[in-house]
Amino acid sequence: MNFRICISLFLMCFLLPPVMAQKTTEKQQEVMVKAMTYNTYSGRKQGIDKIAEVIRKENPDIVSLQEIERNTDINPWDTPKKLSELTGMKYYYFAHALNIPTGGDYGNVILSKFPISEEKCFKLSVLKEGDYVRSFGYVKVVKDDKEFYFATTHLDHKYEDAARLKQVEEILACVEQLDKPVILGGDLNSRRGSDTMTAFQKYFTVNCLSDGAPWTVPAPNPTYPCDWLIYAPNEAFTVKSYNVCYWADKESDHYPVVATYLIK
Repeated sequence: MNFRICISLFLMCFLLPPVMAQKTTEKQQEVMVKAMTYNTYSGRKQGIDKIAEVIRKENPDIVSLQEIERNTDINPWDTPKKLSELTGMKYYYFAHALNIPTGGDYGNVILSKFPISEEKCFKLSVLKEGDYVRSFGYVKVVKDDKEFYFATTHLDHKYEDAARLKQVEEILACVEQLDKPVILGGDLNSRRGSDTMTAFQKYFTVNCLSDGAPWTVPAPNPTYPCDWLIYAPNEAFTVKSYNVCYWADKESDHYPVVATYLIK
């Protein structure tokens, strides 16, 4: 056989497969994740079953829920567990914020289609005694061999940014230590351009695929944005879509926000 032909065959057999394998590996390293954030108003408008219907209809991979009551007069059951069962999202985590004097407790919840391998929660600071206690929590999950963190929070509601700025400082001190990409979904009680959102952008990227931000409160006639999905680091994400579910206008006083990300 011609020597040059032998060399060509050798190169095809031993050099091309690794190159193809490398391209396949690189492609596998990118995963699509659909995330949701939703302030549920504790299901006070139509019940927690209707909240679950909204989630099922949108079919996200992972969800941040705020204003979740557990074992209270209005929700006399383990609400995180019930939402997990109603939505078919097997894994969940409750980020406790406060105990309710009449019984039960209250906080934020993460629902996930993927197993949770790590979880953490802490209460956020208040400026004055008697202020409403808030919490921040996160989990680590894996989809198609891609690990990432997903976090939930509900910041102070007062008009002034002071309390929220303190809470953002505490959140950033936590997430800056994480070694994987992170998505944060929450009711941040803040508009684009506010001091609070500016503080978040020291670390997180705020990308709604528009110059403005979709209005999310109050339902059914929203007048400003309040609920957000943000992420870090910037280079780890591509935003494929970012939408407010305006069809869900009766189940809560907030609209849910859904975004789809390509995590690199």
